[in-house]
Amino acid sequence: MRSLLPIILLCLSGSLSAKERLVLLADGLNKEDVSTQVQSALNLIEGAKVLQITPKSITIEFDPTKVTEASLKKTFTASGLTITGQKAFFKIKGLVCSSCSNILTSLLAKEKGVIYVNSISHLNGQVAISFDPEETSQAKIEAAVNKTRYQVLEPLPPKS
Repeated sequence: MRSLLPIILLCLSGSLSAKERLVLLADGLNKEDVSTQVQSALNLIEGAKVLQITPKSITIEFDPTKVTEASLKKTFTASGLTITGQKAFFKIKGLVCSSCSNILTSLLAKEKGVIYVNSISHLNGQVAISFDPEETSQAKIEAAVNKTRYQVLEPLPPKS
């Protein structure tokens, strides 16, 4: 019991809170001064850290007990960039063959707000989708999957 006390105290103080990741899509991140400005602004927010910037996306890890997804998006757009989409990643049950992947790709591509089905793998049961956060949400995409013969087991953190 004595060795568990520091861990219990850390949990009670909130130091072990779960981190979430947000992947925003935007044009203009390939400009070094813009990406540096955005990264600096986001890293100043308590509980937020930029993990990766590519020419078309930014991956942010954040503590939802300290900062909201909405405030991260607001800071991002205040830097002069427009969010063109968001990415979501899922672990799916029921994908057993390439035909399953093709069927789910076709179904999801028809969903309102889905910009692009980036990948669906029957080999590992993972799905990556780009969507317009103004038109749909990760929860709505999960619900659309769950209306089919496939089921979302869990959302996955973006790979950085």
